[in-house]
Parts: sequence; C-alpha cells; structure tokens
Amino acid sequence: METFQNQIIGYDGFVEGPQCSPDLTPLDFLWGHIKGQVYATPPRTLQDLRRRITDACASVTPAMLHNVQREIQSRMSS
Repeated sequence: METFQNQIIGYDGFVEGPQCSPDLTPLDFLWGHIKGQVYATPPRTLQDLRRRITDACASVTPAMLHNVQREIQSRMSS
C-alpha cells in the first residue's frame, strides 16, 4: 500500500454488490481472472504492476471470452 500510495485495487478491499448480480458486465467477470494473475504475489514496483496487468490482459483467450458471453446470456434468461 505504501509503494502505490493506497491506489491499488486488491487484497481485502471492499466488494461492491453480490457476485451473482444480473447487471454485471463482461469486464466484471474477467476481473477475477486478471486480478488473480496480477496479485498472485505482491507487485514489487509500479513497473512490475503495469507489466502484470498487461500480461494478464494478454492472457485472456477467445475461449474465455466465449464463456463470459455464455454466462451473461445464462444470467439474462434466469
């Protein structure tokens, strides 16, 4: 927290809304994957944090995006 002047998102921060909320956007679903990769271990520097975010975003596959789409469609019909 000191390294990034309390501006990082992660660890035991506040959680907004229930996980199964039907108004979640596709980015909300992907955030769990990206956050897990970025914060697997604490970033050492701002450059390390930036690299991890870039790498995590690049790791999103077409199959993951397809699963997100299916999940949203499922929630919309429930």
